Amino acid sequence: MSTPRRVLLATTGAQEGSGTQDRWLGGTATMWWSHADVATYRDWITRSGLIIDSDQFVPEGESGHQLFWAHRP
Repeated sequence: MSTPRRVLLATTGAQEGSGTQDRWLGGTATMWWSHADVATYRDWITRSGLIIDSDQFVPEGESGHQLFWAHRP
């Protein structure tokens, strides 16, 4: 029996930042976010024992996100 491959798909911030958005997704809630920069996420992922297979910038408006694919050996 083969062992299933363990993978991570993570969408993170590309630049360090934090903020809020009132009436997030048209609702009544306020969205709060805080994220590190892409180099920090790369470090955290590899220090956790995962191997990064791919990471790419995904633009959104004036900024964007970083998309990581990683796996545990």
